[in-house]
Amino acid sequence: MNRISAPAKMLILLNFFIILMSMAAMGQGPATIYFADANENPGKVYSSIASGSENVYFARPSGNIYTFAFHPYVAEKLYYVNANDNKIYLATRTAGGAWTATDQVAYTHSTYIRDLEYYPTADGGLEVYFSESSGAGGDGQIYLLSGGAAVPYYTVRLSDVDGYWAGDFIHDSNGNLYLSSGNRVPASIYRVSGRTVSRIYTSKAAPITGMAYRDGSIYYANWGNEIHRLDLSTLVDTIVRSQPGHTWISDVGLRSLGTSMGALADASGILRPGIESNVIGKTAQGLSINPINQLNPQPEPPGPKYY
Repeated sequence: MNRISAPAKMLILLNFFIILMSMAAMGQGPATIYFADANENPGKVYSSIASGSENVYFARPSGNIYTFAFHPYVAEKLYYVNANDNKIYLATRTAGGAWTATDQVAYTHSTYIRDLEYYPTADGGLEVYFSESSGAGGDGQIYLLSGGAAVPYYTVRLSDVDGYWAGDFIHDSNGNLYLSSGNRVPASIYRVSGRTVSRIYTSKAAPITGMAYRDGSIYYANWGNEIHRLDLSTLVDTIVRSQPGHTWISDVGLRSLGTSMGALADASGILRPGIESNVIGKTAQGLSINPINQLNPQPEPPGPKYY
């Protein structure tokens, strides 16, 4: 009878342990996921660990928080929006760890701001995007903040998104633009590629609202008490957080490693969305590699102001 040596047993057990940990990590997603519940007033941003245990990360003095965004390089800055307001607010954390006690207005728009994204670029820059929409009332618009002004970046045509868009969007690390339906069922995620808007995933169970991107997956809120991860390579949808007690989880956020390491940790391969890769006239042939604005071209905006 063959016997397994003690070192071999230890190696087998170690490998088994690594496999179990990997499986657990695949089901849980990042160690910490942040989210907002649009039903709460005053609005809060929560942090949730793998077990689903949550803590209040930030609370504004009054008003709702529908969407929020971390500054990718400055951990002490958090931006947030009430979808029934026309302002982007900034909260800053002091050296003692306390957040500012009053809302600070970072930008005021002409109408309601629905979603918000602070996008880090490969060269260490920053691009700030926000959206306006009216659901089924008309086409929506995504803007780029540049020099303190809102420059049209991409028009979301209702005919491309099954007649409804609540304003939710995200870019992946290659600058590709994704849209989600918002608070309705069935709900879908769409990818904008060249002249084509493609529906890549549909859920008949719950809405798909605010999104975040990390490592080939989109994490999204379901306008209930769950946070999902959609693997873009397999289109497998997994529940990574369940937060009992919440009713309108509207947005999710993931902290960039760059904020804690002082540099953009995943800068390799990132293209500048909407500036160099997604507008007309950036190659010798006059067409870009990923020309999303060729669907509805806009003038190329000037360089962004770093908010």
